[in-house]
Amino acid sequence: MLPRALALSLLLSAPLVQGSVDFNREVRPLLSDRCFACHGPDSAKREAGLRLDNFEGATAKLESGKQAIVPGNSRASEIFSRIHEKDPDDIMPPPKLNRPLTDAERDVLVRWIDEGAVYTRHWAFIPTESHSAPVVKNTAWPKDDIDRFILEKLESQKLTPNPQAERGALLRRISFVLTGLPPTPEQIATFVGDASPDAYEKQVDALLASPRF
Repeated sequence: MLPRALALSLLLSAPLVQGSVDFNREVRPLLSDRCFACHGPDSAKREAGLRLDNFEGATAKLESGKQAIVPGNSRASEIFSRIHEKDPDDIMPPPKLNRPLTDAERDVLVRWIDEGAVYTRHWAFIPTESHSAPVVKNTAWPKDDIDRFILEKLESQKLTPNPQAERGALLRRISFVLTGLPPTPEQIATFVGDASPDAYEKQVDALLASPRF
């Protein structure tokens, strides 16, 4: 079992099975990696007058009269034809970049445009907000509010938590996560034989106090 804070982070960063496309998580990395070098914020390097790092630039009419992105209508968007183009002179990103889009990445861009091509600020600039712990069905499993957030995500995907790992495996996991090293046989024996209710917390504290952490 991973430390709960790490498990929560992994769950919240995992792609959604269904639902709207998340710009910061799914679209911005694609545009940044494939497009911004030639169509980004640097006007000195910008090509064809096209800017894709903000909504105004991406939806502005080009000299050709076309729009790279028509919010809500991917088929009318020039970017749609360019990412599906077969001609190496017209396809985007260009072959010289040597980072072609996958079918899944094309689908993300198309769905994002059809959903309105909403640009959101980078997550680092969005103020944090307090959220009440969600209501979950399995009220016996959570031990704290972090557990409730984790479980709410699992239940939304029709998943259930795994049984808690046996103690040797549990110590091995947290030791690798926190120090990059496996526990010694002596550490495992001590943990397995510790019947106190805070045995796990003591092991975590010991690993955090280690210079290897």
